[in-house]
Amino acid sequence: MATIAPKGGLVENPHPQCFFVVSFIIFDKFHYLWYFTTSMKQKNAKMVQYLKSLFGKDVKVRDYTFPGNIPLYLEEGYRFQTASIQGNSFITMEPTTNGYRLPTLVKHLAKTSQLSGLSSALVVPSLRSNQRSALLSQKVPFVVPDAQLYLPFVGCAFTEKKSNMLRLPEAMAPGTQLVFLYLYYRKSSYAVTASELAMELKLSKATITRAISALEQLELLSIRVEGTKKLLTLSIASKRELLEAAKPYLQSPAHKTIYLSKEPQKALLGGLLALSSQTMLSATQKDGWYVVSMSQARELESDEISEMDFLDFGGFPIEIWRYDPALLSSGKTVDDISLILSFTQELDERTEQALQVVKEKVAW
Repeated sequence: MATIAPKGGLVENPHPQCFFVVSFIIFDKFHYLWYFTTSMKQKNAKMVQYLKSLFGKDVKVRDYTFPGNIPLYLEEGYRFQTASIQGNSFITMEPTTNGYRLPTLVKHLAKTSQLSGLSSALVVPSLRSNQRSALLSQKVPFVVPDAQLYLPFVGCAFTEKKSNMLRLPEAMAPGTQLVFLYLYYRKSSYAVTASELAMELKLSKATITRAISALEQLELLSIRVEGTKKLLTLSIASKRELLEAAKPYLQSPAHKTIYLSKEPQKALLGGLLALSSQTMLSATQKDGWYVVSMSQARELESDEISEMDFLDFGGFPIEIWRYDPALLSSGKTVDDISLILSFTQELDERTEQALQVVKEKVAW
């Protein structure tokens, strides 16, 4: 086969078979990329359709870009998207290869949550029963399109064997946890009605109804009917025993962390700042954080800065919670139980000792 010489003209190619090998490799590579892209689009459409079939047409899913650099194994091994369901945003992490074992996927999912500051869910095409049991026992969120779904941060699960969503006891929904902690801290022993709870906690009737149902299912709440009223009381009189019974179902109230250029005026102390106010632990504003509700966070958007600017020039780290921390606080810090639950990362020895002081205070 003839080829073009460097200075023009034709010369005989001494290895004509190489042309066909290279051509085949190039064609095969583009064919693979086309097949891979098409396959991922089909999988994504299937997941979106599945989520909309469960939660309605308001579900939003779009590609996600991390705010900073991420490890190569995440960048090349997964597709990341954000999904918004009933006011809750989270990251979906879908492997682009079959080479990862389940323990590795779980570790990578935790890293995704750490880097994004959002809850994350693993998206896989199928799960064996023992794999599903392992994920549930570790409270690892997952989505198997058209088959199964477990999202503890919104308190929902779904399987192909059920015709509707089930409230699982693996984790309380934010509204349910707020109702439980409010009743736990409540000093009065008198029963309370659902209407009174809704008014005190500024929750919708639907949220209160779901919370009461979930707490009753967990045998943490008793309902007594008197005429047209349903009177609610905690099922366990002992605070220590009540907390022990509820602990397996409580989860971190933290939604995500943002950074502000100005100190917030109405925020409560959380994290290391809250610990340092109650123990011998010393912490600076850069070490700890303030805590606000989602509605408060929207009012602070004008003062928000990037994490990079915070690290370079300073500022104020703000943790946004899924429920209003002020509803459970009686001072300048968040309530003790929510504070304990907010520490989900690995702690150094000094911080762990300080946290233990708070745990002993509430008989954790």
